Amino acid sequence: MTRHRCRVLLVDDHGLMREALRALLGSYEDVEVIAEARDGEEAIISVASCQPEIILMDINMPRMNGIEATAIIKKSRKEAAIIGLCMIHDTYAIEAFLKAGALAVVSKDRLDDLHSTIRRACAQRRYLPSVWNRTTEQS
Repeated sequence: MTRHRCRVLLVDDHGLMREALRALLGSYEDVEVIAEARDGEEAIISVASCQPEIILMDINMPRMNGIEATAIIKKSRKEAAIIGLCMIHDTYAIEAFLKAGALAVVSKDRLDDLHSTIRRACAQRRYLPSVWNRTTEQS
């Protein structure tokens, strides 16, 4: 039986961080990084072209940060499952990310939570679309 691989867009302005995240995500059999972007503007373009199931979005980036990009993506693709990434625990930033439409926020220093968060988001998005849309619209 072929197992579904969750298609992920990785968005971070630091090349080394993208490389590390790609390596980490590549170690999971059920996750596939299909594209990368360096900022929010590239993320918006990539979402339209590659149709990811999950978007891992850094919060602090040049040109357009992750909160702004999340809000724009969610306006055009309500079903988009966005997981925010941040370096420090900043309650204001986390709340802003969630208000913009992110499903969850994972700290880059606690990446052990990332795989389970991606799996939950992917499962919800694939099997419960009506519940997914209601849940994310109420965030």
